[in-house]
Amino acid sequence: MLRTVALGAVLLGAPVLADGDPRIAFLARQLGTATDPRARAQAALTLGTTETPEALAPLCGALADPVPLVRAAVARSLPELHELGALDCLAAHATDPAPDAQGEIRRALALLRKVTERSPTVDVWVDPVRDPSSPPLGETLRGEARTRLVKRLSWSGARSDAVEAARKPSRGTPAYLLQPTVLRADGGSLVLAAVCLTWPSKQILGEVRVKASGGAPMDLIRALVPRLVQDAASTFEWELTP
Repeated sequence: MLRTVALGAVLLGAPVLADGDPRIAFLARQLGTATDPRARAQAALTLGTTETPEALAPLCGALADPVPLVRAAVARSLPELHELGALDCLAAHATDPAPDAQGEIRRALALLRKVTERSPTVDVWVDPVRDPSSPPLGETLRGEARTRLVKRLSWSGARSDAVEAARKPSRGTPAYLLQPTVLRADGGSLVLAAVCLTWPSKQILGEVRVKASGGAPMDLIRALVPRLVQDAASTFEWELTP
């Protein structure tokens, strides 16, 4: 399976993340200091799309914003980070006096608690990402791809981690191994592929591939990982939550 991902809207709405990325700092400043509440609310919503741990602290702090519109946007955004650390700050503001903000906070709390309480439906372990490109795309990009694969799988209901931490499958829970590869393609595009094997017997089941262009490699990885997980779940019949 090969899917080509259109990145125009994705990249415009989701900033690139990296340690010290100035765009994250800019959004955090907007959230904290913009005089227009609508600008602060938009900064909150955009931070949520980044799925980066660095966005958690500024978002949690903004639950104390004086404007209910902003607090509601923050609460709506926090689950989008896929960070369970948001539970504590949301719980601390569960009695927000504004009905709209309180409703969003309680909705976010319910969603995150549901994630923590559910039982894994499948085990999916992830091998180190291979990088056969010449020149190589680099260790940072490979690490980002693997980290995001594990995080996306875990958030979607799988028991997942790097393959070094793999355990014997739970009774009745199917288990798989993903062997991901990232490589350059024509025209500046990037392909993220993964061979799927049974675990621990390592019988090959097949491969899924997604392809994207129109951005820097790190941008493309961050857009491709959710598509790869979605296609793998469909192809190999994993019971994951979208």
